[in-house]
This record gives sequence, C-alpha cells and structure tokens, in this order.
Amino acid sequence: MIFDRHMLFTLVVGIAVVNGIFSPYLNVAVPITAVLMPEVFPRNPHWVLFFSSILVASATLLFAGVPAAIHERMQADAPDSTGPMWTWLTVATLLTLPALPNIAP
Repeated sequence: MIFDRHMLFTLVVGIAVVNGIFSPYLNVAVPITAVLMPEVFPRNPHWVLFFSSILVASATLLFAGVPAAIHERMQADAPDSTGPMWTWLTVATLLTLPALPNIAP
C-alpha cells in the first residue's frame, strides 16, 4: 500500500483524535476548557469533556507539527515528498503513547 500525503494526514488526525479521547492529560485540560468554553454551550460535564478532548487533540496536532515543519523547511528542494508527513505521524504517535494504557482497561 502506497501512502500519499493525504493518507498520512488522515492517519495523523486519527492518532490525534485517539490521543484526545484517551489521554491521561484530560484532567489537566478540563479546568482550562471550563474557562475557555463558548458561552453558547452549557457547562455540564459532557460538553466540558468533549471540548477537553478537542483541546488535547489540537495540541497533539500542533506539537507534532513543529518537527514536521522544521523537517519540511530543511528539505526545501523536494516540496512534494512525504518525509515531513512521516515525521508528523511519528511524533504524533510518540505523543499518543501515554494514552495507550487507557484504551483497553
């Protein structure tokens, strides 16, 4: 199976979603999310947990994207290569490793 840039990006987003749902750092994100939540949504635990998961998944995408962006800048001669996407996938997977024990109890 050949992985192109779109397939690798889909995998990165999927790994970030898994990290957002099962991350042990959700207990850190819940108080932050309770303050940052839009006023349109009620402040019940379901919505707070939902937005906390989105916050952790977005942070995973952001922090994993920094080494990928550095890799892409260093490799300026081949803009269509999948090397930076593999870097992004690898770092996102490493950031998701603490969430793996929470997937299967």
